[in-house]
Amino acid sequence: MAEIIAVRDLVKRFGDVVQTEVLHGLTVSFERGALTAVIGPSGSGKTTLLNIVSLLESPTAGELVIDGRDFSAGDINAYADYRNAHLGFIFQFHYLLPEFTALENVLIPHWIGRGRPPASFVGKALDIMTEMDIRRIRDKYPNQISGGEQQRVAIARALVNEPRIVFADEPTGNLDRETGFAVLEIMTRMIRQLGTTLVVVTHDREIALRADRILELVDGRICKSFRTTDVGEKGARALLEDRDCLVDDLSVSALKGGAGGGR
Repeated sequence: MAEIIAVRDLVKRFGDVVQTEVLHGLTVSFERGALTAVIGPSGSGKTTLLNIVSLLESPTAGELVIDGRDFSAGDINAYADYRNAHLGFIFQFHYLLPEFTALENVLIPHWIGRGRPPASFVGKALDIMTEMDIRRIRDKYPNQISGGEQQRVAIARALVNEPRIVFADEPTGNLDRETGFAVLEIMTRMIRQLGTTLVVVTHDREIALRADRILELVDGRICKSFRTTDVGEKGARALLEDRDCLVDDLSVSALKGGAGGGR
C-alpha cells in the first residue's frame, strides 16, 4: 500500500537553555487509506509525533513529507490553509463552540476556509450527520447533547471537508467503553467510505487492535510496528503483551517461535 506520510530521522526537542529530546530520530511511514493506531506509555512521544505529522508543531530536525509535499521546514503558521483544506482533527475533548448549534459546528471548516457555505455544502454536512445518527440534534447546542453526541459532531466536523488524512488524539478517552466503541465504529465506517487515512493515538489496546497497523512508541523511539492483518488478532495481542522491542516492521514471519521472534 502506498504511503501518504513519510518521516525520516525525525527529532523533536523542547526547551532553550535546557533541552529535552522527546523524539529520537524516528523513521516511519503511514499508509494511504489505512487506520494506524499509535500506542505507548505516557511520555513516550505519541502526541508529539501526531502533532508534528499533522502540522501542529514544528520538528527540530528530520524530513516530513505528506502526500508528496515536503513539510520539513516546519513553518506551521504557513501551513494553516493546507491543514484546514486537507487534514481533519479529532481530540479527546470535542472542542465544539458553545455558542453554535451542532450543524453550525460541523460547518466551521468551510466558514474558516471559504466563507459562508452554500446550500450544497450544508446538504453534505447534513448527510454526514445522518450517517452518524446525529441529524436529529442539528439545532441543539453542545450543552444540550450527550458526550457521545458531542464527539460525533466533532467527527462530522473533521470529515466535512473530505480531508485526505484525519488525526485523532484519544478520540474516545472521555467516553465510557460502550459509547467509545460505538463512536469508533462510526468513525471507522465513515473513514472507509471516504477512503481517508486515519491516524489514532490511543492508550486503549482494544481500540488499537481494530486498526490496520499498530505503531508502538517507547521513550521517543519506535518499539514495534506491525500490520494486524499480517499477524492476526491473536498474534497482535501477543506482540502487544511482549515487553521487548522489535524495531523493524513485523510480518507473519516475526511470530515464528513466539511473539518475540525476529528480535
